[in-house]
Amino acid sequence: MTWAGDGRSEGVPFPVEEEGLPSQAGRKGKVFLALFGSLLGLGLCMIFGLAIFGAPWTPRWLDTGVPPDRLSEGVPFPITLSDRSGRIYPLILVRTGEQIRAFPMQPPGVSCLLKIEGLELVAECAGCRFTADGRLLAGPCASPLPTYPARIMGGSIWININRLQ
Repeated sequence: MTWAGDGRSEGVPFPVEEEGLPSQAGRKGKVFLALFGSLLGLGLCMIFGLAIFGAPWTPRWLDTGVPPDRLSEGVPFPITLSDRSGRIYPLILVRTGEQIRAFPMQPPGVSCLLKIEGLELVAECAGCRFTADGRLLAGPCASPLPTYPARIMGGSIWININRLQ
């Protein structure tokens, strides 16, 4: 076996056997570098994707910009939020005591948006009526309205848009 630069080869950058073919060590090194480079590239792409879009297992809290004292007790308050990717979340906020609930404006299984009629939420296309706290009053809808977790941080209402309960 000869090495490049020892005077017996033509400057090949990897060890060669007498026939001029790469040795087993040279082939293994190339395979290792190819696999390592591929894994490194894949890892960097994943890190970049998580940095841009956020990890799916982490909660994404969005600031509504609405102070909690702006909500009247039991009165639905419509709001539209958007995240960094541009996805739009139409919501209805309702305060009952110290608790704040955030309902999606489109109930599950219904093709239309909720309308606010006084203190009730109405899905006209399905004929469903809900109370301001999300309980089903009438209509073919099978369950109460799901809610997004909401909390007050820094004098504003924040909504976790990843977890519909």
